[in-house]
Amino acid sequence: MTDNIARALSDAKVRNAKAAAKPVKLADGGGLFLLVQPNGSKLWRYKFRLAGREGLLSIGAYPDIGLARARELHQEARAQVAAGENPVHSRQVERREAAQAVARAERGTFAQALKSWQEATEPHLSQRTIDWRHWACDAHFGPLMPRKIWEITRQELAAMLVRIERDAPSVAKTMRTFLVHIYERAIDEGLLETSPVPSARLLKARRYVSHQAMTMDRWPAFLAALLAADATPYTKAAMLLVVLTACRKTEATGARWSEFDLERGEWTVPAERMKMRKEHWVPLSRQAVSLLQGLRKHSEGDFLFPHYYKPDTPMHHTTLGLLMRTIREEADTVHGFRSTFSTYMNAQGEDGDIVELCLAHSPKDQVRSIYNRHTYQAERRAMLQKWADDLDALVDKRMRIGVVYSQQQRAIAA
Repeated sequence: MTDNIARALSDAKVRNAKAAAKPVKLADGGGLFLLVQPNGSKLWRYKFRLAGREGLLSIGAYPDIGLARARELHQEARAQVAAGENPVHSRQVERREAAQAVARAERGTFAQALKSWQEATEPHLSQRTIDWRHWACDAHFGPLMPRKIWEITRQELAAMLVRIERDAPSVAKTMRTFLVHIYERAIDEGLLETSPVPSARLLKARRYVSHQAMTMDRWPAFLAALLAADATPYTKAAMLLVVLTACRKTEATGARWSEFDLERGEWTVPAERMKMRKEHWVPLSRQAVSLLQGLRKHSEGDFLFPHYYKPDTPMHHTTLGLLMRTIREEADTVHGFRSTFSTYMNAQGEDGDIVELCLAHSPKDQVRSIYNRHTYQAERRAMLQKWADDLDALVDKRMRIGVVYSQQQRAIAA
């Protein structure tokens, strides 16, 4: 655009402009003016009107932008106004694009976006949850890690999630949720404008299945199948500990020797490893102590059940679930042993409150729990001992738990 505006300023006037008690405006023409602030700073501004509304564009500061350059930028902005464009909005788009370019250059890979999400969300999570999230992301997002996050397509993510769903439907839904959060954070950080994560409709509706409670008459067949299974002695021992203590599988697989006092026959699971973040005291039956004493003789690390390939870390929490699926045709789950324990003990007429304490469940009567601080340790010990003895009574002498544990000890020693 030809500069046919009568200009009022000169380099000398701009250079010599003095500050006053209040801001001073020195007009140059066509809406361009120099704003001299009381602190002495000099700022170029362009006042315009578009669609009947007044606007103000910040062009820059003097002397970084001299008079000649200010007029060039003023002319460009006037051209935008003449074309019906708001130069302020255009400047914002330019700045956003520039910031996005910087962000992409500094942290544009999927791996970097994943790390940013993890660092922002993990401070208040348990270490167990953090470890699982890292494992799952490494296992399923591996091929995406070196890719630029804005280059990954919706079709690629959809195909990946469908592949995961074939073997693990619930995991596929969890991984999609992770992707949603990763991409939302990437958008907030200016890495891209929209998320390519497929709709939740891509995956089948989650099917919630109650934990199958194995009936007591099936215990002999289950025990025989467990002993015959192609699994390590440590894995089998972990399964037996779950059965005897009615604990959750993650509490068993992540157990450390420092949590046990075998002389007193007790196990204290720290709060950070419990579902409800509350320390849980577990009395150990004679059978459980026998197993752990034998296991301790051959254990060199911190964990009762070390990872097969990484002995300085605990057994993965999915291991027992995989073992259960290989030895049973029915829809049994490891967690179902807790249901079996509860069902059996309640059917025997045992105190339901004691059953719930053994399972580390919070009392249903919250008011009563506030006033009743009794821990019922003796009652809980008697109940878990009865549980172990009654399991032994269901099998012949060769299959009783003491004999089974001796077999496991010999296998571990070998």
